Amino acid sequence: MSASSGWDYPPPTPEPARTPLDNGSEPVGYNLEDTRFQQPPMHPYGYPVAPLPTGQATAGFVLSLVGFLTGWVLPVVTVPVMVVGLVLSAVALKRCREGLAGSRGLAIAGLVLGILGLVLEAVMVVFILALWAWGR
Repeated sequence: MSASSGWDYPPPTPEPARTPLDNGSEPVGYNLEDTRFQQPPMHPYGYPVAPLPTGQATAGFVLSLVGFLTGWVLPVVTVPVMVVGLVLSAVALKRCREGLAGSRGLAIAGLVLGILGLVLEAVMVVFILALWAWGR
């Protein structure tokens, strides 16, 4: 009978380390079906990463501002510009609420300027039509 030195057997495979709360499901705070309640991605040092600014909010703000400032010159051209700026700002604000984008302030400013510009354009058109009808 020969005694084995242990070199002819493979080493045992270690079991993976498990935390006390690990039950094999997805990590705490993550819900793959509904993205509204997901935690934001974390920085390697533990700080949350801010979403990157998007061009949608900036473009919406700029178009709304241009339409607002030049609306009295040529309303036929600036009203569609303000509508496009309003739509871009609304989409950007929706993405900011979902946590997918930054520049929330620019999106809100674009919405405010777009709505204000369209209201002022409507008032101006009604005023011009009233003057035209009164002069007849």
